[in-house]
Amino acid sequence: MTKSILCIGATLIDELHFCDQAIVPCSSNPAHKSTSIGGVVSNIAQHLALLEVNVNCITVVGKDNEGIFIQQEYQKMKIGLNDSLIVDDATGKYVSILHPDGNLFVAVCQDISSKYITKSFLESKIESIKTAEWIIIDTNLNQEAIQWIIDFAREYHQKLIIEPVSVPKAAKLADLNLNGVYMISPNEEELCVLSNQVQDNETAYLQKLFERGVSKIWLSKGNQGSVMHSNSKSHLVSVPCISIIDSSGAGDAAVAGWIYGMIQEQSEESAIQYGHALALQVLQLKGTVDYNITSEKLKILKKTYYHD
Repeated sequence: MTKSILCIGATLIDELHFCDQAIVPCSSNPAHKSTSIGGVVSNIAQHLALLEVNVNCITVVGKDNEGIFIQQEYQKMKIGLNDSLIVDDATGKYVSILHPDGNLFVAVCQDISSKYITKSFLESKIESIKTAEWIIIDTNLNQEAIQWIIDFAREYHQKLIIEPVSVPKAAKLADLNLNGVYMISPNEEELCVLSNQVQDNETAYLQKLFERGVSKIWLSKGNQGSVMHSNSKSHLVSVPCISIIDSSGAGDAAVAGWIYGMIQEQSEESAIQYGHALALQVLQLKGTVDYNITSEKLKILKKTYYHD
């Protein structure tokens, strides 16, 4: 079987509510809604499929209308679901409230990933998981499942990427053995909860992750760009100033763009630029996925933003 990218984690229905004016807490706020398929690894998988990367998913959806819709859309995009679960339960849902400028005010998530994607289920999929050269997971999974995947990737020399998702969910990683993680991609707030000990500064938090076995830390710094840290060096890549319509899914897009660059055997700086270019595109759209993206369009975007 041909090796591919394997994404393991949540697939959700996203409901994004854009407030029409400044949000008044503890009151009813006029808004308009956008609905799409979401979930961190789902957003990554969809972008990779649109970029014509061979991608499979281990995820879980219900037998309800939302789950049927997701299966149909994945089939159209040629995202493999043969190892996924279709269960008699409600498909997960992510509901966010956004400021008029597109920045997140608050979000809630009802997800069934941790209930069904268990260690024992993953053990039943060993032969399929072995075929992946890259594995991408999110922290919607439970801690036992996350640890099993880390240990498996280390044993079989697979490149494992962990997307922390959010501050509360990133905290699941604080007590795990991270030896075998190729890269983790937190923002500054998530970085601080990846350790079970309070550190003095950002450098100390980074060093703690290296001591625990992480090879690379791709730290998002918002409008300042991002920094790729390894134990021996750090590399900052800036981003141009843009007008943001919706901040949802930008980090997921960045990971997808970076993966695309890496499997195209680009330099690490070039791969980061691909990640930034896709994230910048998503920030200027409503929703978490640019369904019009192609590999050629992404190359043009990268040249536009980075003049190369």
